[in-house]
Amino acid sequence: MAPTTRSDQDQRRRRSALRSLGIASGAAFAGGVAVVGVQYALGLVSAGYPPVVQALLCEAEGGHGAAAVALASDLGSVVPVIEFAAGSTVACRIDAPGADYATWSVVGPAGGTRSGPIDSTLPCQSPEDFANQDTSTLRLSACQRMRVERPGLHLLSVTVMLRGQHATDRARMVIRVMSEAVPAPATPGPRRERLQVTLRLPPMETEDVREADLSASFGEHGLVPQGRAFERTVYRLASAEEFVSATFRVRSAANASAVRVAYVPQTRTVTATFTLRSGSIIDRWRGWVSGTVAITVRRQEQAREVELPEADLAVPGRADVPLPEGLDANRARILLRRPETATAIEVGPGGTAQLDRARISARISNGTLVLEAGSE
Repeated sequence: MAPTTRSDQDQRRRRSALRSLGIASGAAFAGGVAVVGVQYALGLVSAGYPPVVQALLCEAEGGHGAAAVALASDLGSVVPVIEFAAGSTVACRIDAPGADYATWSVVGPAGGTRSGPIDSTLPCQSPEDFANQDTSTLRLSACQRMRVERPGLHLLSVTVMLRGQHATDRARMVIRVMSEAVPAPATPGPRRERLQVTLRLPPMETEDVREADLSASFGEHGLVPQGRAFERTVYRLASAEEFVSATFRVRSAANASAVRVAYVPQTRTVTATFTLRSGSIIDRWRGWVSGTVAITVRRQEQAREVELPEADLAVPGRADVPLPEGLDANRARILLRRPETATAIEVGPGGTAQLDRARISARISNGTLVLEAGSE
């Protein structure tokens, strides 16, 4: 046998090194595939155990009105119904062990939606309590409060879930809001006055609130978690408007920074800036934010006259004249004229004036001009 040379030994060492490197690479690849497979299998198993709604309780605060409980066994095709008087404050609580995210929605004469991570340690939340939170620390209480004002049927739906899983559970309840008793109208007398009504508005400075929706999401996934800064123009001031203030009211958010609202004088615009984050290609969570920007603007208005619908006033009796929506008539002078004659009187809100044998008073109440007449 020929003696082994140094070059033969070097070649054997190189072949051994390459073989070891190939074995190590194959083992690493197989291990990665096994980890992904185990994660996927665990996700399928855990998805079979969704959070379950055990009960949904609604009752009027202050001990007024009835209370209703929708239990897990009742949450089938039959939806429970509960009644409250208009003007009641209703508190509803969801009992769903294992859930960490919920969406509350109300559909009806007055609706709305709130969603976010559940925090059972928080007290009962009103719409204002929820909307005034910082989006970076948004939390949703298991107890939500609302004031029912408008009569009719409202459908309350609560959907709970465990983030990262596809399974959800839901509870529903119908809230019937009943009208309050309306006092019987005064019995009209034999005499009636037909009056043309004109509001004389002085020059005034008014403040109005404009609302603009803000919604954005971010779902780009890379090898590491991603983040992106956003700047959105939400409102552009009209030529007659002057900026006063702006606030952001959140509806829903996840993996988002605080939303900062600012006024840009050079462009007369209101902008919102925020940052959204998303996970890696393995985690695949995303960030979003949704809410409303409320912008308060100031307007200078000149003196003007506003014609209102004609009033048919019984003496003695009362007539309600609707005011245009958003009109501030508390500083106006009210001119009342008989169409068939030149007789006219002028009165301010809260004042009285004499029209022949009738004494007429005027006041503003809930967007309505109320005229009341009493005979001498």
